[in-house]
Amino acid sequence: MPSAVQGLSLEALESFSAERQEPEWLREKRRAGWQGFENLPTPDWTRGIRGWWNGTLKPINFEELRPFAGAGSNLPEFEIGSEDGPPAGLIVQYNNQVVRTELSEEARAAGVVLSSLEEAVKTHPELVQKYFMTQAVPVDENRFTAMNAAFWSGGVFLYVPKGVVLDAPFRAIFFADQPQAALFTHTLLVTDRNAKARLVEEHRSNGEATDPLMLDSGVTEIFVGDGSTVEYYNAQEYGENVTNISTKRAIVGANGVMRWTMATLGSDITRLTLESFLNGSGSHADTTALAFPNHKQNFDTQTRQLHNVPHTTANSVFKQALDDASQIGFRGGIRTIKAAQFTDSFLQVHTLYLNEASKADVLPFLDVDANDVRCSHGATTGMIDKDQIFYLMSRGLTHKQAQEMIVSGFFEEAIERIPLESVKEKLREAIEAKLQ
Repeated sequence: MPSAVQGLSLEALESFSAERQEPEWLREKRRAGWQGFENLPTPDWTRGIRGWWNGTLKPINFEELRPFAGAGSNLPEFEIGSEDGPPAGLIVQYNNQVVRTELSEEARAAGVVLSSLEEAVKTHPELVQKYFMTQAVPVDENRFTAMNAAFWSGGVFLYVPKGVVLDAPFRAIFFADQPQAALFTHTLLVTDRNAKARLVEEHRSNGEATDPLMLDSGVTEIFVGDGSTVEYYNAQEYGENVTNISTKRAIVGANGVMRWTMATLGSDITRLTLESFLNGSGSHADTTALAFPNHKQNFDTQTRQLHNVPHTTANSVFKQALDDASQIGFRGGIRTIKAAQFTDSFLQVHTLYLNEASKADVLPFLDVDANDVRCSHGATTGMIDKDQIFYLMSRGLTHKQAQEMIVSGFFEEAIERIPLESVKEKLREAIEAKLQ
């Protein structure tokens, strides 16, 4: 792949698309993304009295960013096996280029497709055209989704056919190390009826806070077929020179189950939009999310469980702790349209401050038009308990050890909701590393 050009331009995306001989429908999609990038404003998502998002995103100099950054020569070694055994498939993207793809014999024999999204455009064009930025995440939702439509490369495509049930997880790794790289990561996961898929996705980079800015404007689109189950685990551990704007959305069919597990630990700035659209009777969404900023990290989560039909359920647990001068914004809730009778949906969010310098805005909400539902939310916010610290220190722990134990226990309730042991252990290790 040629070295990345400087700046986001129509010429760069046209050249990239022509090199790969992309079909006309995809070129039109890229052009529509470019028009959105040109015409839509860069959002600041300001809200509240402090308006702490105001001005945070405006200084991004898109002329200095480098789209289509190719793979380098310093890809770290990743441990592929885990307590859960070997993965059903593996895909690794280095900067904006997929460099490794593997699929188990069992998955291949069952008709599973795991490839880069670029490759899937050629091998399964009808599936990609049907689902790519059409029903879940529209091109023009905001300037960042438009950028993704215009400049994505590499990407992950996973398709699980009707009736195929795989317990072994698929694994996707995105790694970046190019200064001023503009990453437009994109994952498209589709299951047919009565299927099951687990995808463990990791986002990492080796940058430090003082390094030049990198941007990841990412999109994840998940389609859960009728009677199917999808489990999506995402650990975001970017370096602190990354601005991460991510939209992740699932559309869930009748009697389908969508399980999200999210861990926001890295980057300088993260804006995560995480939503489930419950479009089929009997569908269910389950969300477990952790966020732990420190230093001057700034994490914002927007989440919604959208109930579009009767007899749907959802349960969401968010745990977030703050240290140093970090900030968190959370706005999440439950939306039921008038037709969505007999909805049963619950949201809880718990925020723990480790000091008085950090700040959080937590805004749970209910938006209910149906009249025969059970929808509720709960939220707690508070400082780390000094009495607990005193008790643990009286048993021989240092202040630091006591604090680490309390924070680990705070997150453990959410971690225990996760089915995969390997994901549990990685999250515990990541939280321990943050506490160090």
